[in-house]
Amino acid sequence: MAVYDLRQKTSASTGQSIVPSKEEIRIQNLENKVTSQSETLEHIVKLLNELSEKKSASWNNSRVQVW
Repeated sequence: MAVYDLRQKTSASTGQSIVPSKEEIRIQNLENKVTSQSETLEHIVKLLNELSEKKSASWNNSRVQVW
């Protein structure tokens, strides 16, 4: 006859699954949208900074200095 220690953890599944509530899903979707918009805005700011630097460089090169 075998003796089993039932206090030991096993890797057996109980068949239960964790399902997030509708509110948790909604919050996760909102967080994903905010993250996506934040990344888009960061990209736009980067492009605007590059454009500003190019305009500034071309403006400095095209000015005639009068003394």
